[in-house]
Amino acid sequence: MIILETQISGHNNDIIMKATAEMFKDKTLEVLGLKTAKIRDIMPTVLPVVEAQEKRLDFVFLLEDETLLHLEFQTTVPEELLRRVAFYGTRIVAKHDRDVHTAIIYSGRIESAPDRLHRGSLTYQVTNVYLKGMNGDKEYSRIKTKLEQGEVLEETDLLKLIFLPLMKSKKSEAEMAIQAAELAKATNNHYTSFVIGAIVAITDKFLPEAYKKRLLEVLRMTQIEQWLREEALAEGELKGELKGKLEGKLEGKLEGKLEGKLETARNALKKGFALDDVAEITGLPLETVQKIKAELLS
Repeated sequence: MIILETQISGHNNDIIMKATAEMFKDKTLEVLGLKTAKIRDIMPTVLPVVEAQEKRLDFVFLLEDETLLHLEFQTTVPEELLRRVAFYGTRIVAKHDRDVHTAIIYSGRIESAPDRLHRGSLTYQVTNVYLKGMNGDKEYSRIKTKLEQGEVLEETDLLKLIFLPLMKSKKSEAEMAIQAAELAKATNNHYTSFVIGAIVAITDKFLPEAYKKRLLEVLRMTQIEQWLREEALAEGELKGELKGKLEGKLEGKLEGKLEGKLETARNALKKGFALDDVAEITGLPLETVQKIKAELLS
């Protein structure tokens, strides 16, 4: 049985991002009021930085016009936010050498936020998208009704379902994330796993641990759980193989090192070195040197 960590990292992160990439591929985010070229792929979000600590971005999408869209999801407006996204933006340019546009998606609780950082020669402009105008409770009821009536959800329905936890609601973002994931699981179609995976990825940063566990439980019996299971098995086999190789190499090195010491001891004894001197030179126990001496005399 796979234990799903509440921290989406390592191979779990890769699987979740794989699902997210499948969900957004060939689509735009116009449903949120963000007009861009269609999304072609999702880019790795771990960038090499000077600091020892890894820094992850929310999403970096490669668009059909060859530019990059960096998406951040926020339920608060931290004072250092623009400095951080500006730092990320410059790192993305350094790594990929493409035009980068940063959009910050704010939850329905946020009314306004700064969109421009100006520090001397440096100016970094972002696009703020506020979901305060999208009623999450109404969208949830509408999508739920469609499913209960046996209607097929359209592309825009699925995208709204993904962003449901960030829409304005009487419930908390965490509660809406659970409801959205459960509703997505009820769709029981080709997109089910991709939608749930995208919800997990989008909400991972701000969900309390208890809700993360509940959300990950919704992944049970979906394609994502199967991917995680296969990945975990493959990783376990790889670790076992590497462990065997390392142990074999270590054993070989130790044997080779010992044989070298024994050979040195033999040569030194043949030249008349004292037993104590040979033991000191080679690091071998005196008893071992004495046995070697006896073998040479026999």
